[in-house]
Amino acid sequence: MKRNLTLVFLLSLFCLTSFNLALAQDSGIRDTCYVERIPKVLPGTQVVMNIYIVNDEALGAFTIPLRFPDSISNLDITCDSISFVGTRSESAAFKSDSTSINNAKNRLVALAIWITELGIGNVASGPVAKIYFTTGSSWDSTSYVPVDTLVWPPVSELEFVPSATGIGFMPVFLKGALEVREVNTPSIPTVFSLSQNYPNPFNPKTLIRFTLPKDSWVNIEVYNILGQRVKTLVNEKLTAGVKEVEWDSKGDNGLEVASGIYFYRIKADDFSDIKKMVMLK
Repeated sequence: MKRNLTLVFLLSLFCLTSFNLALAQDSGIRDTCYVERIPKVLPGTQVVMNIYIVNDEALGAFTIPLRFPDSISNLDITCDSISFVGTRSESAAFKSDSTSINNAKNRLVALAIWITELGIGNVASGPVAKIYFTTGSSWDSTSYVPVDTLVWPPVSELEFVPSATGIGFMPVFLKGALEVREVNTPSIPTVFSLSQNYPNPFNPKTLIRFTLPKDSWVNIEVYNILGQRVKTLVNEKLTAGVKEVEWDSKGDNGLEVASGIYFYRIKADDFSDIKKMVMLK
């Protein structure tokens, strides 16, 4: 009974803060909610999508409502569960569960409330939640399915609540996707290669094409002129073929990079190559 009363109090406090959303301002660096992009999603498989938070102040709660576009037909996918095990949110006093999933409307809500707080962190600190999906046999593996935020009454919209003020604000949101970046070609390439990005110079997005003559573990990273890694674009095993990956000029911290010269490097089996590109604002 005591535990239930505590949770009711926390939920009531959290709901009250949502009325201050329109007036609240995020102090310091703008906080960001970043949803992972998952390439190469095949039919009949389970995938996990990570949700990250970049926050420069401690948080007492967050609400992250997500959706798939209802306009995509034959969306043969089911959200199985929301998990906080092994994440930054594992210590939260209250966390959303399967009742926060609505597969009929392709919606879900990741919510966590702390008695203490969620400390300062970024993408390198690990995810705040994990969403598990299973694709059905009719899943269209050529689809691009963005995962975006939404307003889902009675749940408030996307919101972070700093523990110091208790007043919620809306962070920057970077949508994720379940997607395949495959270029249809009549035959499998015979050599590894890395093409020049297009367009170049670019703002804010550019495409990088590469070829794999066999199934390979691929790593593609972007570096600034000082040799510092700013973004990991690919780090997974891919099937043979011609592939494309898009860079939206944001770093692993979720923030857009400055104008200037950048280098992208591929490593695939024993193959390695590096090319230069220019981001102009």
